[in-house]
Amino acid sequence: MTSILNFFIFLFYIISAVAIWRLMSLHKKNYGLQVFVWILWILAIIGHLFTILPIVHENYSVNLSLDYAFIVVGFIISITLYISSILGNTQYLGIIILPIISSIFLFNFSNNPVNVPLNNFLFFHVIISLISYSILCLSAAQSIILKLQEKKLQDNKPIGIIASLPSLDAMDKLLFKILALGVIFLSASLLSGFIFLEDIFAQHLIHKTILSILAWVIFVSLIYGREKYGWRGRNAANITLIGFFILFLSYFGTKIVLEIII
Repeated sequence: MTSILNFFIFLFYIISAVAIWRLMSLHKKNYGLQVFVWILWILAIIGHLFTILPIVHENYSVNLSLDYAFIVVGFIISITLYISSILGNTQYLGIIILPIISSIFLFNFSNNPVNVPLNNFLFFHVIISLISYSILCLSAAQSIILKLQEKKLQDNKPIGIIASLPSLDAMDKLLFKILALGVIFLSASLLSGFIFLEDIFAQHLIHKTILSILAWVIFVSLIYGREKYGWRGRNAANITLIGFFILFLSYFGTKIVLEIII
């Protein structure tokens, strides 16, 4: 049953991404295709939710093994992007994001759960951390599209979906709005970690803490640089991607080493 559900989630996400690409390629409104995207995407999200439910156990512990961590983050990213796509013009990010999320369901879940007991405060820290990572993942996707758009415009080749994107200035402003929101949640995550964890610099956490703080410094410096020196465009996108890569290493990188390599 689980494998069938995973297949349909994968399929719905992929078809949604292709349909979004088609919508962007048309350069005009197509309400039928748009409704099709919204319906298929929400069906994928509902199926995705059912795969998350088993990670929460009756003894107030959560399975935070590598694969389930990917599933939870993917869910938060998907539903956040879905809502923002309805409220604003961010649907194009689904062309990159949805295939990545769908790939999670190509792998079998591990039989080695990492059950972490949660109290109310620790649960708050975990949720805030996952939300911050998810939002900053969207900033990374926005950076990739911004870099591609700027290159095509410089080469005088704004064809295909690039021609359907908002203006370069609007794309740049959106990037920093996403960054600012992500930094707020990342700041709350670090602060809650210092408050609620017994020793945030303990041996098993020190690499995660240091890398997270480094990523925070990079993002905050970038936002300050924009306000003070006008940093923007491809350079800002590159710095965003560096910060996100460090943040990725802080959590998933260490889990990959501990759960797969070692």
